[in-house]
Amino acid sequence: MKRVLEDFEYIYFFKEAFNSRLLGRPYFMNEKGFNEEEVKKVKEFIKKNGTEFYTVDDDDLDKTEGYFFSKDVIDFPPLDKMMADSGHTKLYYKENGQWKQL
Repeated sequence: MKRVLEDFEYIYFFKEAFNSRLLGRPYFMNEKGFNEEEVKKVKEFIKKNGTEFYTVDDDDLDKTEGYFFSKDVIDFPPLDKMMADSGHTKLYYKENGQWKQL
């Protein structure tokens, strides 16, 4: 999607946490949000072109899954969000069919 590629440093969502809303960092402070139809398209774009991830607590429990997109590589924003909300401390991402810890 052109807007995602041009207007966002990164954008992601959790499958079930935080009402599955889109979270990210636009390049411009006054970036307009997405309407309901655009949200569906953006999520599909992120799933297809982004990185699948999940967070867990210290005991590898309380798994929370999501998808992250950036022109670079997956970074810490989903982990930071979960740590601030519920103390999750680990993030794993899928790369070439293998799960790796960030």
